[in-house]
Amino acid sequence: MSLKPGNNSTRTQRYLLHPFLFGIYPILYQLVLNISEISIKHVFRPLVVSLFAVVLLLLIFHFIYHDWTKAALVTTILLILFYSYGHVYIALKGITIGGMSPFRHRTLVPVWVVAACFVLWQIYGKKGSLASLTSMFNAAGLFLLIMPTYQLIAYPFEARISESNNKKNMQMLALQADGSMPDIYYIILDGYGRSDILKDTYRYDNSEFLNSLERLGFYIVDCSQSNYAQTEFSLVSSLNYNYLDELGDQLISETIDRPALDSLIKHSALRRNLEAVGYKTVAFATGFDWTELDDADYYFGPEPSFTKLNEFERLLITTTFARILQSTSLDDQYADPELYRERTLFALDKLDKLSSIQEPKFVFVHLIIPHPPYVFGPTGGTVEPVAADIPRAEHIHYRDQAIYISSRMQEIIPKIIANSTTPPIIIIQGDHGPTVPSSPQQRMSNLSVYYLPGVDAPLQPTLTPVNTFRVIFNAYFGQSLELLDDLSLYSSYDDPVNFKTIRNNCNTDK
Repeated sequence: MSLKPGNNSTRTQRYLLHPFLFGIYPILYQLVLNISEISIKHVFRPLVVSLFAVVLLLLIFHFIYHDWTKAALVTTILLILFYSYGHVYIALKGITIGGMSPFRHRTLVPVWVVAACFVLWQIYGKKGSLASLTSMFNAAGLFLLIMPTYQLIAYPFEARISESNNKKNMQMLALQADGSMPDIYYIILDGYGRSDILKDTYRYDNSEFLNSLERLGFYIVDCSQSNYAQTEFSLVSSLNYNYLDELGDQLISETIDRPALDSLIKHSALRRNLEAVGYKTVAFATGFDWTELDDADYYFGPEPSFTKLNEFERLLITTTFARILQSTSLDDQYADPELYRERTLFALDKLDKLSSIQEPKFVFVHLIIPHPPYVFGPTGGTVEPVAADIPRAEHIHYRDQAIYISSRMQEIIPKIIANSTTPPIIIIQGDHGPTVPSSPQQRMSNLSVYYLPGVDAPLQPTLTPVNTFRVIFNAYFGQSLELLDDLSLYSSYDDPVNFKTIRNNCNTDK
């Protein structure tokens, strides 16, 4: 198959590159947008499928037109229509006119079909040279690929530079560890709120769960607040036992150094210090690349299935014409709820069986629950739909997931303790409060409980996560770290570095 229009063409006209360029660009563009959350390995299959589709379309339209130039032009234009549909739909679907939503599949699909038919007809009847169009599309395709290609090449180098800079700001310690180093379990229940918020706002009384922990010897931080409102910021702070501004100005600037944030989670000061004294790191798949410590000594996750779409593939589908073939759940920002369910159940089932790892271990578990997507009912079954006209429908889903994860923790934690030769350290925290519509005060009010056996640690009702491992290092590893002021710095996703201090109005006397 020769894709050369003719020997008299200029260099950009001579080769019909544009179908392949436009077949690659949307995938690389989507990867760059989500580069800190998605592993690059998830992109290979979409690239292969897209390029295969390009070749197939070229062959089909060459058979129809008996002309490679026309076949290439039709293929490229159809690719543009295919890959742009979802973006246009997402941009327009929220527009209402007279109380109606005119830009839905029922109106947009006919427009796209007519456009495709018009292109087929115009190209079929086109007389004369199409060299200028070929040159234009080749140049446009090459131009579009410049930026994502540069960003993909630059990202690993930027990550290495960021990691090197991070080391300069990390507080490395000479931990004093003896032969009976306790296992450390750091369990993050994403978006799990404080008990008073759950009761007052979500009509869930989790006292049975908290009382069961207290009977085991846990300390409940009754008036806990998170230090930050966003998962990434919160984990960076707690895993490096410091505030973002102390870890580097690039973390709180308008152009946040995302590779630096990722590195501070994956290769945190906590992990480095513990590994330096002989701890093995244990981690689980989360679906978010920046919280997946996939280079841990022990890394667990469900076996990948070739027949299932990964997060990137489903996210990509939502931006293409193929979204009309999917369920309306794709309108949600979470690409595949079933994958969240599978990973969560896998981690929960594995968590109390880690005693088979004989070495001292630091277990990092980030569970995307009760945070959406809502894939668990109150007893762990699949979610029963809640009628859209029921007030507080999302609150019901959130409450049900909080009920479920509380009951699972109530089962798992005693087994972890019973199976441990040396009593373990266990911290269970929400990285922030509820994610469903709430006030900044509620958003910052998180669950925080500590199991610190055999020591008398200075735990207080308003202790925040930034001090978690300062307390632990002081109590168990011979350190004398100063406890930082317990600050709650709220910011929105739209304006992430515009921090507003949220005062703790909780009643500390309860």
